[in-house]
Amino acid sequence: MLKAGVSPPSSVANLEPEDQVKLNKLWDVWSIKLTSNQQKETYYNLKNRIKNMGISIPRHLEQFGTVIGWPTKAVDILANRSIFEGFGFKSGRNSDLDEILRQNNFDLLYQQSVESELISCAFMTVSKGEDGEPEVVTTAYSAQFAAAKWNKRKKRIDYGMAIVKSDKDGEPTEVNLYTDECTIVIWRGTIGWEAEYYPHIHGRPLIEPLMYRPSLDKPLGRSRINQAVMDITNAAMRTTLRTEVAAEFFTSPLKYLLGVDDDFWTGEIKQNDKGEDIIPDTTQKKTDATLGGIFTVGYNDNGDIPHFGQLTQMSMQPHTDHLRSLAAQFSGETSVPVSSLGIVQDNPSSAEAIYAAKEDLVIEANNLNKTNGVSLKNIGLLALAVLQDKAVNDLTDEEKSIGVNWMNPATPSIVSQADAMVKTASINETVATALIKSGVLFEELGFSDEQRRRLENSLRAASALDTLNNIATGGTEKKREATMYKITSVLRQLRAGQITKETALKLLAMEGVSDEDAAGCLSSNEMT
Repeated sequence: MLKAGVSPPSSVANLEPEDQVKLNKLWDVWSIKLTSNQQKETYYNLKNRIKNMGISIPRHLEQFGTVIGWPTKAVDILANRSIFEGFGFKSGRNSDLDEILRQNNFDLLYQQSVESELISCAFMTVSKGEDGEPEVVTTAYSAQFAAAKWNKRKKRIDYGMAIVKSDKDGEPTEVNLYTDECTIVIWRGTIGWEAEYYPHIHGRPLIEPLMYRPSLDKPLGRSRINQAVMDITNAAMRTTLRTEVAAEFFTSPLKYLLGVDDDFWTGEIKQNDKGEDIIPDTTQKKTDATLGGIFTVGYNDNGDIPHFGQLTQMSMQPHTDHLRSLAAQFSGETSVPVSSLGIVQDNPSSAEAIYAAKEDLVIEANNLNKTNGVSLKNIGLLALAVLQDKAVNDLTDEEKSIGVNWMNPATPSIVSQADAMVKTASINETVATALIKSGVLFEELGFSDEQRRRLENSLRAASALDTLNNIATGGTEKKREATMYKITSVLRQLRAGQITKETALKLLAMEGVSDEDAAGCLSSNEMT
């Protein structure tokens, strides 16, 4: 864990004065927010301690192991509805960007990033890969390790900072500074801090924020674990501890015995042969009295029979009701259904009630995906720009048409989704064809990227085979045989590695096969 209150690197060798100013500003932002961000992380990791009000909970019970996982649930339940499914372009997919995502395990990286984003804020960076690394490297940092200054006019980060390494004492030892013109690596060497510049032509800092609920006053967003969530969690922890104490008294209620001699519980002290006092063990007698065992009590000195009684048992119902009330408050604050907080409802909910309970959460997830879609689009553009070593503005119109695909946050069942898509496709044949060729049908039905690619290849191959059949049935017999022989020869040479795919496409085009059908022929050739 990073240590708060650490001074920023000063007298950095090779660092320009204007960049030192930027570093100092970012360091101040990071340092001021660090304690708050670490506190939120503590609540997420269930490491927060109980906040005792000093009224009903004894001091010796403050360290009792009481845990409430509601802040974790508030983050995870929303993060699990934000599932990134890849980038799309005007004409389909981009193989270069798909390869970058694969090499960086981007699906996993995004899932980790969105959790940090919901706790405080998160940042993604892009850089050129070194030896043994992907050609383009994407990295993510939580707000505990990064900071940025927002430019309101440009509607993006003006400059940013990421702490890459730290020592065992929690002090940063390597920092990256991101500006429009370069990425500056600053590290602590044996003789002090040093800096090295890595210029680029991409036109913007190679760092992008992931922000939850950004606003004009808080452009980098806010946390799901806000003050209300922490206060309600503290109250729920106290209620849980009171419930534990009440359960102990409920299990073993207080009892009393009136009218016994003073030595009943202490017993008669006798002496042994050495003159040492022998104190009788009355533990079993007390245990029997407490747990309802059988024990005997004789007449007291006045000849009266002692009176045995039991105090009224403490009820746990008020504590249970209070916890239910706190769960309702937490649900209202975070849109997490009460049933997801471990609160059992008296009556089972109907399907409509279950959907209504999740509606606010689905809206939250849609808004989260919309905001993150803007950030991920910028990450995709930066990755393509770094790969091609050009400015983002110099990318082609096709590359700039990048969009983000998300899994439906409502997570409908396959049956209901299939029914909806069938009804949509039944509008007319054109709509059905468009749904299939665009891949939207397979996306909505929940197929993975790999499954969609295999299905689309099969469809193209089937379409290509239909084209070949049409060729085989058209023209004179001699012409049909010549055309089929040439097509078969092209496919055979491609499979043997004698010609390239580009050459095969040109040869098929010379035989009157369209580009789409030629691609299908080649796909069919690869699959067989």
